[in-house]
Amino acid sequence: MQSQIVGTTMPVLEFILEPNESIISEAGELSWMSSSIQMTTHTQMGGGGGLLGVIQRVAGGGTLFMTEYRAAGSRGELAFATKVPGHILPVEIGRGHEYMIHRHGFLCATPQVQIGVGFQQSLGAGIFGVTASSCSTSADKAPPGSSSPAS
Repeated sequence: MQSQIVGTTMPVLEFILEPNESIISEAGELSWMSSSIQMTTHTQMGGGGGLLGVIQRVAGGGTLFMTEYRAAGSRGELAFATKVPGHILPVEIGRGHEYMIHRHGFLCATPQVQIGVGFQQSLGAGIFGVTASSCSTSADKAPPGSSSPAS
């Protein structure tokens, strides 16, 4: 798997996947892909945890479905672009490390990354009725060179 971040103000994350390699993301994050990429939609990818995991992900501002993009038979290319001006940062995730990411900050990850939901409430949230939520990602074993980019 090769990845490259292209651009500055509206960056794009491009991947070249070898046969049978895959990337997961929330539904609707893909910008473009080559014809050798197969898309599969799941409710349980990325540590979905069945029905309870799906409910938590949706309650936390995420999508109901996760999409797996897999290179089938030959090398494939796919890309994810930011929807607003900003940066894409690759984040190496290893055993025992967890990150809290803003609900709109998760772009994609390798299938080994477990995606969960965490809620953060403060005194101000109760007064103004605003609850900030984020997704927590962790991995048992992240392959060398894998990343979970965040925009």
